[in-house]
Amino acid sequence: MLRRQERTFLPAPYTKPHLDLPAQVRLLASRGLVVPDPQHAERVLRAVGYYRLSGYWYPYRQPSPTGVGRADEFVSGASLDQIIGLYDFDRRLKLHLLDALERIEIAARVQVGHVLGRRGAYAHLDPVNLDARFDQPLTSGKPSRYQEWLRRMHDAQQRSREDFVEHFRSKYDGRLPAWVVTEILDFGGVSTLYSGLKSRDRDEIAAGFGALDVRGRGNGAVLTNWLRVINYLRNTCAHHSRLWNRNMDVQLATAHLRSIGPLAHLRTGPTAQVSRVFGPLCLMLFLLAEVVDDDAWEGWRDDLVALLTTALPPTGRTLAEMGFPQGWRTSSLWR
Repeated sequence: MLRRQERTFLPAPYTKPHLDLPAQVRLLASRGLVVPDPQHAERVLRAVGYYRLSGYWYPYRQPSPTGVGRADEFVSGASLDQIIGLYDFDRRLKLHLLDALERIEIAARVQVGHVLGRRGAYAHLDPVNLDARFDQPLTSGKPSRYQEWLRRMHDAQQRSREDFVEHFRSKYDGRLPAWVVTEILDFGGVSTLYSGLKSRDRDEIAAGFGALDVRGRGNGAVLTNWLRVINYLRNTCAHHSRLWNRNMDVQLATAHLRSIGPLAHLRTGPTAQVSRVFGPLCLMLFLLAEVVDDDAWEGWRDDLVALLTTALPPTGRTLAEMGFPQGWRTSSLWR
């Protein structure tokens, strides 16, 4: 019997030519985009970049005749000014979120270092102080999550040039107490450490952030998910990635929200509430209320609502594309 000949499919090479700025503007205009001022368009493309801006003009393109994706041509009336406005809205939104993310992140760092530090200044260096599963390899022959975290921690300590780290190097044996380690790790490292704490330590910290179970006790599993969502949102903002209609790779788990009144509404309704940015914004409002006073919280929320309701409409886009449901302003978090 003859063996069927196997076919080898090679990826197609990229063949699109390099275009200078005037050519990029002409290409956009040829596809139906209204470009009121070509010179201004060139300045924008020089500052922002064709590729980055393409993520913002994608929804202004016509649907593909195949029913999958979008065609190259723009919908009638689509303007570069709208796209620039959408880009600027997204930029302002991320800057506003970073203000709250900083407060939430610092509070989490403090609590993880404080609670773990009660077990000993160097509790993080002995896995007996952590959840036993944290030091169990997921795959035979591979390092455990704790061992990977320990490597990242040592790398961060070696790279750090902070004065307080130099102080511990010169005056002591170089080891950093738990409450100092949480200051040099990136937030992903802090989140990973939190997930590896003993369950009662996780639950204690969770209670302080309002992550409660049906009995009103701290629920470490809930806060573990929340910190992952916050870290993903932080990285998106800090790396200047598109946020406004982003599909969230790390999503808010809704299974345990029944007992958390201000977030319970996320359990029902369209999945876009948590797969887009609306769910994380609700979570940020909830957590921010736990770490700042009422006046600061209300001011941040009111500025966010003003941005959402005044800067987005001129672009021709809608809050529904960000996962906002109808009647969102009636939620206790938003009114």
